[in-house]
Amino acid sequence: MANVQNKENMTISIREYTDGQGQQKKVWKTIGELITWDDGSKSFELWGPTGSTKGNVFAKDDNNQAQAPQQQNNNASSFNQAPQQQGYQNNNQGFNQNNNQQG
Repeated sequence: MANVQNKENMTISIREYTDGQGQQKKVWKTIGELITWDDGSKSFELWGPTGSTKGNVFAKDDNNQAQAPQQQNNNASSFNQAPQQQGYQNNNQGFNQNNNQQG
């Protein structure tokens, strides 16, 4: 059974402002967390207005990069064609089911 080793906040900048000293500052919003497990694996949880989404983090495999999308012509014959999605693979298998345990 894997236990949580570390949790990190995932944040985005939602706006900028200028403080009283004229310094440009950002307002940060926490949108989820990155979890490191004691076996070295990582997972994440993103929070949104309709619920949360969970997933795994994997090392980038440079030998299996998706090809760049082909450039489409803007003529009438290609106008009604649906855009091609390349390089997306939905793999929900292997998600660490022990993500709710804290250590």
